[in-house]
Amino acid sequence: MSEATAIQFTQDQTRTLTGVSVETVRHWRKAIPYLSSKTGKAARFSYADLVGLAVTNELVSSFGVHIATLSAGVDALFRLLATSGAVSLDGATVFVTATEATLSDVGAEGIGQVPAKPALMIPLAPLVAKIQRHMLPAMPVSSQTVLPFPPEAIRSRA
Repeated sequence: MSEATAIQFTQDQTRTLTGVSVETVRHWRKAIPYLSSKTGKAARFSYADLVGLAVTNELVSSFGVHIATLSAGVDALFRLLATSGAVSLDGATVFVTATEATLSDVGAEGIGQVPAKPALMIPLAPLVAKIQRHMLPAMPVSSQTVLPFPPEAIRSRA
């Protein structure tokens, strides 16, 4: 059986799905080593990269953190997300410190292991849901009602 190829997103698709402008990504490339390899118009981003960009955007816009302040932590975030499966991201929470990032599942018993250092906490569920809504828009509801009985083929005797 052949191995599935991961979907790669263009810069334009990345901007649409995450809301992060090309200029912002260009600026972040200077501060985050992981992103420095994604240069030029041919740059491609994985699904994990999209989630990483959305988290980084949240850190910068919601907390007012300058990207250079968390450069090592955000770089660790991208590397952590790249090794995580897409399914494990939905419902998880990411903790970003100045130098590292950790991923924790939020279960019925609460948040799992948290870092010992001061960290910024970002729940991934709303960000993943937003990306998924852009990728798979809701289908319109069919106006046809469901039949109360199964359809049956009838032969004519003519």
